[in-house]
Amino acid sequence: MSVFWQSVLAVFAAVGFYALLHTVYELVSARVLRMHGSAELTLYGDGCDAASEQLIRVALRIRRQYLPGLSITFVEIGSGQGQNVAKHMAARQDFMYLE
Repeated sequence: MSVFWQSVLAVFAAVGFYALLHTVYELVSARVLRMHGSAELTLYGDGCDAASEQLIRVALRIRRQYLPGLSITFVEIGSGQGQNVAKHMAARQDFMYLE
């Protein structure tokens, strides 16, 4: 086998080994976060904005599916006047809302 093909084979082996280690690391770290509940997420936005509502919904879905111990905090950076969806969602969905 030529040196070129040996090099190509070595690169493929290294990439495969890296992929295997990366997968194992992701599984272990996800399990540790689930057990200890040490993950925190802080969101900044205007509670009256539709984009902030969508961001909160995505964060809640991630908490429900992947990280049940995730602590979510929403920090109001807008005026907070009008129909503040983030404040109402915080009361219903158990996350912290800061004005």
